[in-house]
Amino acid sequence: MARPGDTLHLGKDKLTFLTTAAETDGAFVEVEVEYAPAVIKPPQHYHPRQTEHMRLQSGRLSLQLDGVLHEYEQGADFYIPPGAVHSMWNPGPEPTRVIWRTTPAYRTETVFETLWGLTNEGRLRPDGTPRLQMPLLALAFRDEYRVVTGRPYPLDTALCLLLSPLSLACGYRPTYRPPQNTATLQPTA
Repeated sequence: MARPGDTLHLGKDKLTFLTTAAETDGAFVEVEVEYAPAVIKPPQHYHPRQTEHMRLQSGRLSLQLDGVLHEYEQGADFYIPPGAVHSMWNPGPEPTRVIWRTTPAYRTETVFETLWGLTNEGRLRPDGTPRLQMPLLALAFRDEYRVVTGRPYPLDTALCLLLSPLSLACGYRPTYRPPQNTATLQPTA
């Protein structure tokens, strides 16, 4: 479970939990993300029942939203509605800092910990897509995060259900907590 101040690292990117689901009784989770200029664009995805609110604190941000490219600069404030297919990245050349609120929270904290942790350890492809762990992640986080594959969602779900026993047999799990968080979880004086 994330706590305020817990930080995740992914290459030069950094995500810090500001307000957790526990503090808001599940109403929302809020993070600050510092993005380095993107080398690879993240995968197109959507959130079936969550709204994302972004406040751009510094830098620039590109957002591909339902096939339309939007460019934002410092001070921009925008929303991504539930079900909207999107991908977001820093077009460079300077770092970008975003305050990002996801409503309702659901298991978004665990999604961040899992996807950032696995990518950081090289266990996901550089574009953020998982290997054989995909069936477990897709099933575990189907309410929070769905990658666009080009196939109908029911077909993807059926494929994940068929492959998940193999994933489990290979030692994969549906969640992951990066070891780098353990230091921030220790009581401080």
